[in-house]
Amino acid sequence: MGIAMMMEHPLPGQGGRHRQTISYGQSPDLSLSPRQALAREIRDARSIYWRQGLYTPEIRRSLQDIIQFNKLGWQGIFEKGENS
Repeated sequence: MGIAMMMEHPLPGQGGRHRQTISYGQSPDLSLSPRQALAREIRDARSIYWRQGLYTPEIRRSLQDIIQFNKLGWQGIFEKGENS
């Protein structure tokens, strides 16, 4: 079970925003706690949208939803102090 987020492709464009993420094509950083990894990915997505002038209230809400979906789907894993 996993929770993912779709980052649309800008048109015209090549590769889309997903290829701009720090985790694209990388092995996971196993030194990070689940909470740290989630925060890192959310910050990265936010910065991509911000740089492109697309960080809107809707994008902000969507990123907050991803955090909440993870917390609900994996209860206890993303709490402060857990798995740090």
